[in-house]
Amino acid sequence: MFNRSPYGAYQIAEGVDGALMGRTLGYLALLLAILAVAAGISPVFGGWSLWLGIIGAFLGTIMVSRNIASAGRALTWGTIVAIGMGLLIGPVVWTVAVTQPTLLWSTLGTLVIAVLFSALLVSWIPWDFTRLMPLLFLGLIMLLVTSLLSWIIPGMTGVVMSRAYNLIGVLIFIGYLIVDFSIMRFRGRVIPLEGAPVVLAVSILVDIVNLFLFLLRLGRR
Repeated sequence: MFNRSPYGAYQIAEGVDGALMGRTLGYLALLLAILAVAAGISPVFGGWSLWLGIIGAFLGTIMVSRNIASAGRALTWGTIVAIGMGLLIGPVVWTVAVTQPTLLWSTLGTLVIAVLFSALLVSWIPWDFTRLMPLLFLGLIMLLVTSLLSWIIPGMTGVVMSRAYNLIGVLIFIGYLIVDFSIMRFRGRVIPLEGAPVVLAVSILVDIVNLFLFLLRLGRR
């Protein structure tokens, strides 16, 4: 997972354009629904679900930002991202739902609280949280390197499964949620491209999926 959509080139503007916020939330709701359907049908694909999910999520997150000028093209690639992520996490969700349903529901509840907390924090504090992006990016690189090393060095597997590693992952993606909500609130007048709400919705979707996975692993401890 761990994919991000960079917005560092945009500057904060005076005033709030509610159109970006409303359209972003609308696209986000649509993409979440598509992801849920894809996760639900993921068992149909068997072992191919993981690989199809990885390809769709990876390719889609690259292409969606390249089509930011067109809402239609951006939404097409955003849909591919949502389907890919649904296929990717579907087997995990089904396994936990069958073996540990209480953990699944508690994780979803915690996820909702984390998302609401991030949104409320941005609404209460009028500060440009995008300044946190360099720090969050360094943390993301740390997670990626550690995860890759765990595939190569057997002794690193315990680190990836540790409470500290997953807690850091939770904090990083809550941070990214705060950054994306800050963009959604303050930058409606400086991101005029038609597909910007779609790209931002995909970015928030990526945050939510990664946060869910880290919370789930943290809850298993």
